[in-house]
Amino acid sequence: MFKRLRSTFVFKQLLIVLLSIALLIGIICNLFYPFENTSSLILLPIVFIGPLLVFFLYRYLKKLPPFLLKRIILIAFLIMVLVQIYVFSAMPATIYHDPFRVIQEAEQVSTGDIDWTSDYFWRYPNNVPLTALVGFWFKLTNLLGLTPNLAIHILSLLFLDSMIIILLMTAKKITGNLALPFIGQLFFLFSPYAYTYNLQVFYSDLPIYFTISALLFIVLKWQKSDFKSKKWRFSSLIALFFVCLFAQIIKPNFLIVAIAAFLTLLISWIVNRKIVGAVAIPMATIILAILIAFPATKFLDNSINFKNNEQYELPITHWIYMGLNLKRDGSYSGRDTKSAVKQANIKAREKADIKGISRRLKKVGIFNLIKLWTSKVAILLNVSKYNHAYTGGYVSAPAWFQKGQAWWSSIASLVLRLAFVTIYSLALMSLYRLFKVKEVNYLLLFSLLIAVGYITFHTFLWEVEGRYGQAITPILFLLIANSFPEIKIIKKKSRRDWKIPVFILTVISLGGIYLKMNARLINSRGIATIAQRSQLSNQYDPQVTWLAAHSSVTQNVSIAATNDYFSILKVKGSKAVATLTNRTTKQTFNINSGHTKYSILNQLKPGEYQIKVTNPTDDQQAIWLVDTHNYQLGQESASMPDPTSGKRSFVYMFSQNRVHDDQGTFRIVKVKKPYK
Repeated sequence: MFKRLRSTFVFKQLLIVLLSIALLIGIICNLFYPFENTSSLILLPIVFIGPLLVFFLYRYLKKLPPFLLKRIILIAFLIMVLVQIYVFSAMPATIYHDPFRVIQEAEQVSTGDIDWTSDYFWRYPNNVPLTALVGFWFKLTNLLGLTPNLAIHILSLLFLDSMIIILLMTAKKITGNLALPFIGQLFFLFSPYAYTYNLQVFYSDLPIYFTISALLFIVLKWQKSDFKSKKWRFSSLIALFFVCLFAQIIKPNFLIVAIAAFLTLLISWIVNRKIVGAVAIPMATIILAILIAFPATKFLDNSINFKNNEQYELPITHWIYMGLNLKRDGSYSGRDTKSAVKQANIKAREKADIKGISRRLKKVGIFNLIKLWTSKVAILLNVSKYNHAYTGGYVSAPAWFQKGQAWWSSIASLVLRLAFVTIYSLALMSLYRLFKVKEVNYLLLFSLLIAVGYITFHTFLWEVEGRYGQAITPILFLLIANSFPEIKIIKKKSRRDWKIPVFILTVISLGGIYLKMNARLINSRGIATIAQRSQLSNQYDPQVTWLAAHSSVTQNVSIAATNDYFSILKVKGSKAVATLTNRTTKQTFNINSGHTKYSILNQLKPGEYQIKVTNPTDDQQAIWLVDTHNYQLGQESASMPDPTSGKRSFVYMFSQNRVHDDQGTFRIVKVKKPYK
């Protein structure tokens, strides 16, 4: 018995060490990236000031009446929701890549007009179940008269705010007070976490964060024996089953959670068979749900008449192969994918990948391999680009934001980075306390297994993106909450606590100095302001639109700040010409087709503009227009010479300081000189 306990204790310590190393890397990369210069050293004190501020704030808030804290939390939550609604209505983001492809196909599913002519879903069939589920959601909202834009916003809001509520409830359950939930709500209210990617883009990531939050909360309540009646126990298991089933259907790597549940069950059985009952039922439910997800996925594929096509499908080995790409630091590689799709079928790709994996492992060497693994952990836990994931500017935005967008974006990125530096630091302190505790808490063991599982999976085996690392955020919240009940509150005579305002002012000052030191870099960074960049991409063989001889297509768009660059996607080889006209001043800019050049091309003043693409030839010409049924892409839809049902839009972008990542690898048309 003692040996089994000792082995479990050592295993728990190993998990803690692995997670601690990852969090240390996360702290360092969030301090020094993206500017990567000595100015980042000024942020180092926040590693200590951040956790101290949270501790002192917790100590102060715990003295306040619970009813007062509850009211303030509720008010803060409502303010957050109002800000979220404002963001949706005033500054919707233009989304691209996978999330848009899911939405576009889901809209087709909802109308029954399913078109699989693009090979995207044949290449990535893992996104088909999510597409089917979103399509069913659109069917429901269509009956209610809601637009697809509003429907997808509601879906994001439901998942995001439900996750926030669950995390606050988890903190309250563990600490037994409302002080830590209050601090958590401050994070969600004042950081961009609840207003940017998580809110603006609906994809498989947010439902996974929600599911991990929900399953940890349910397991926590089972561990504390909170479900007194059979009715509540059964209901909780039903909820646990369906959230895990849903998560596995839309994200295959959720299988990590099933492995963590199995190991938790196995360890609890080995150590003490008497207590296995308290762990077995929820863990078995998680495992069962994830196993049933595999036939359920096939059922969803069939429900929308999707058939796998091995001519296009990428094998599992392809992601392992990309994960060893040193030039891309193990992240998604377009070059690797282009090489793979040249192979005849999935078996040929798998064979080529296996050879490539062997070749890269032999070539990389142990030092470069460790460096690669470190870089992959840094990418996983760095949040500097998280706010802009899958977004390429805004469909529209208020003037105050457009005029200072480079600075607003930099401030938002810095706030999120410093918030996560604090979260990682607090989690490290919690792990240090947990390292010394010999008693095995099975919820914490389960949480550690999930967190370390996600990190090691993407570090050692898979390709990596910054979004993937956010799956462990609910676990970090749980670990942090677990350490707060141990904090002793010393009651002193009533006097002002100067530490909290001083620490807040210090953090603001250090952040301000850091931004000031990087002002030149911020002012020179390319920013996509008003844009419509949703598209299928040329690599997936989308259908072009044929423009009849001597006809044109127009689209109106307004900008509220001065921009120095404009581009619109052009079909290679097309003889169609484009102009950009300021509808207020009637000034027309002639646009010549060509490759992207990194230079300021023209000063485009605030105002109403019209994009016009004309076919001056006697033959039809190909142009790029993105088609949807009722999903609004730009500020207005493009006007066609022959009006048809549905909505269409060019792929265009206004920007300040010229954007490095323009319109993919396509040729574009760009602003040249105005007519006189």
